[in-house]
Amino acid sequence: MSGRLFVTGDTHGTGINRLSGRNWPMGRQLDKDDYVVVCGDFGLVWNAAGEDPTEKWWLD
Repeated sequence: MSGRLFVTGDTHGTGINRLSGRNWPMGRQLDKDDYVVVCGDFGLVWNAAGEDPTEKWWLD
């Protein structure tokens, strides 16, 4: 499956855990053609000191 759109609200400090396969089974099936829109603060990819390997992985 690809090209799907998912929308969620503010993650309230849970970060990527909210979108992990453990908390959201559909998350295990995401691929590069899917989109996840977060309406609210996101805070997942935001390293003020500069991009680190974990942040780069999530951006990719």
